[in-house]
Amino acid sequence: MQNNKAESVIYGQAKETDEINKKLSFSSPLISSDTSISYVTHPQAVYTSKLLDFKNLPEPKNADDNDDLHGIEYSDSLKMDFTKLDINSKDETN
Repeated sequence: MQNNKAESVIYGQAKETDEINKKLSFSSPLISSDTSISYVTHPQAVYTSKLLDFKNLPEPKNADDNDDLHGIEYSDSLKMDFTKLDINSKDETN
């Protein structure tokens, strides 16, 4: 019995949503029945566009040059074998 009540509530919400969508499709110029979007523009506005050229951009300030780091030897204090760490011991006890 409770399942039918939930289904009727959902059906009512879906029906209400359909009615709202029907009202919006007639009154709103941005919503249309097909999949294309129509835009409303201001008649006195000037709309411009141009192609962007990405060829002559400066080097990013936070760019890392990691190519020269491959041959660097690290000190023994920075070397760490993660396979020998007992990281998952807390998870296995739960």
